[in-house]
Amino acid sequence: MLMISSSDIKYFIELAKSRHVSRAAERLGITQPALSYCLNRIEEELGTPLFLRSKKGLELTAAGGRFYQEAQVLEQQWEIVKQSVHDEVSTPQGTIRLGCHSAVAQYTLPGFLPRFLKEFPKIRFYFSHGLSRHMTEEVISSKIDVALAVNPISHPDLVIKEICKDEVTVWKSKNCLNPNILMLEPSLMQSQDILKKFDRANLTFENYLESSSLEVIAQLLVSGTGCAILPERVVNAYADKNIERIKNAPIFNDRICLVYKPNFKKTRRGLVFLEKFHL
Repeated sequence: MLMISSSDIKYFIELAKSRHVSRAAERLGITQPALSYCLNRIEEELGTPLFLRSKKGLELTAAGGRFYQEAQVLEQQWEIVKQSVHDEVSTPQGTIRLGCHSAVAQYTLPGFLPRFLKEFPKIRFYFSHGLSRHMTEEVISSKIDVALAVNPISHPDLVIKEICKDEVTVWKSKNCLNPNILMLEPSLMQSQDILKKFDRANLTFENYLESSSLEVIAQLLVSGTGCAILPERVVNAYADKNIERIKNAPIFNDRICLVYKPNFKKTRRGLVFLEKFHL
């Protein structure tokens, strides 16, 4: 099966300009037989003669004239493609698809993104939010490029780079109006683990307020609605001096990690992101 290559296009355009095989071969730096073979291969692929041959040289056929117009467009497009690939290698650009829990985004991205985008203005971001295990799955399935995941599970396709630690425990506000109410996200393993340890810590609550949003729980904590099971970094994001830990409350240790496939680091945008990201 024959295929026309970018070199074939280049050689044909030079032939169309010079209208002479020996002159075109000299300009291209190849032999006349090689150039003639290239022309024959193109004509065989297209199924029609592109030149009328005579002692004076070459003359474009109607099909050759049309192909000459299209070949120049193809050559320009190929140069654009090559430049784009070169830019990708040399200049960080393109879109980074980043996944993380919205609560993690709240305390990680504001301190990182402004300076990063100032330094690399050609990089764009698309954010996807959800539970860390779901974000990790999306990295594995290549739906996103990288995730900020809490306590990710090892996987043969993934690189896991720890960036910081956190502690999940029980908090209260000094102006708490309902110290007998515990607010939590019940589906999180951190919440479940801490609840199991309440008897040992002599902690009891009469009522529970459940929410799927750690941000909502944190805001209610600040307002004095009740006590809450939250990560320390989520609490600190609100910078409220009235919030304090409940003494002797159980603690769950978290690892916050960057999760990505090895190929992400091979792109310039991925490499600079991994190099620059820190808390």
